[in-house]
Amino acid sequence: MGSDNNIANKDFVIELMKSTQKEDLNYIYRGEFTQNLQQHILSLAEKNIDRDKISGKIKKRIFHIMVESIQNISRHGDAAEDSNEITDSMFSIQKENKWYYITTGNIIENGKVSDLKSKLDKINSLDSEELDKFYREVLGNGQLSSKGGAGLGLIEMVRKSGNKLSYQLEKVNDEISFFYLHSNINGTTLEQAPEQSPESVYSVNYMVKLHSFIMKNSILLIYSAVFDQDSLLSLISIMKNRMKETLNSKKKIISIMVEMLQNIIHHGNVNVSGIEGCQGIFYISLKDDKYCLTTINYIKKSKVDDLKAKLDHINSLNEQQREDFYNERLFDFRINSSKEAGLGLIEIRNKSRNPLEYEFIEGEGEYSLFKMTSCINR
Repeated sequence: MGSDNNIANKDFVIELMKSTQKEDLNYIYRGEFTQNLQQHILSLAEKNIDRDKISGKIKKRIFHIMVESIQNISRHGDAAEDSNEITDSMFSIQKENKWYYITTGNIIENGKVSDLKSKLDKINSLDSEELDKFYREVLGNGQLSSKGGAGLGLIEMVRKSGNKLSYQLEKVNDEISFFYLHSNINGTTLEQAPEQSPESVYSVNYMVKLHSFIMKNSILLIYSAVFDQDSLLSLISIMKNRMKETLNSKKKIISIMVEMLQNIIHHGNVNVSGIEGCQGIFYISLKDDKYCLTTINYIKKSKVDDLKAKLDHINSLNEQQREDFYNERLFDFRINSSKEAGLGLIEIRNKSRNPLEYEFIEGEGEYSLFKMTSCINR
């Protein structure tokens, strides 16, 4: 990944793609956090953690911190009277070099900031023995807030991770601020994990800048990892519950999403830098009353010209010509596989009613990166 200062000056998602070469994870969700959505969000993260070769004890601790982080949004987040994208909450989990970074963001009333800062500063000031003692005191005094917390969740996050919590508050207006809470845990060891620098790759400062990038580009979800059918189903479940469209619109968007994700799984199974699997990125944005779905995956350089010609041809056809071309490819039995026929690309073009946007990015060795975007009017 690049430095914090370069986020606005580069194609961030291309940098994410490069990170998958190290079996890293980038998973960011922005929007509502209903009970049903929370379950799907956690499920996708848990499936990725389950793939890692780390101890069951540490896996449980990572999952516990994720649960506490999302529950923290419910406990401490304040609903805005006029909900808009500025007040959307955020959850992210990243993995790099055996470290897991979990970040949440939500609005909070300015009148509650001082108390929250005092609570966090006190928790961060305690060593492990003092923290255990404080936990018992808070647990025993019964002073729970109306939202079900008296700092117990925050204390537990420090106890489970073995690291202090980072946080940052950004003032939105005279009434509210945006509260970022950041935790990290080592996936190899808890006892001898090296302390992370405040300016590490996924520091809280970096996450604040990343959130700004996401807001500027109206991104709802980013997922960068090795794809399989389980991750596909989880992503679909998240977006089905996230979108507020009519049933017909939702079906169309989900159908295009399935085709694009299947494209990664069918064509992105490569071996790059010793990492095997369907490495890719999926992200979705909502801007100018359009949902724009983007996938990025590796493609052999020898196949670039053929795919480019196929995309240009599909984009050049009118509706009737695309229908004829689709039927021609569908019933051409000389083609052994529909994957080679480009039927999925034609389906995406027909359902979106917008040209397919694409880009090939030169890569090292025998592979290039293939970036494709399909935009659907609401």
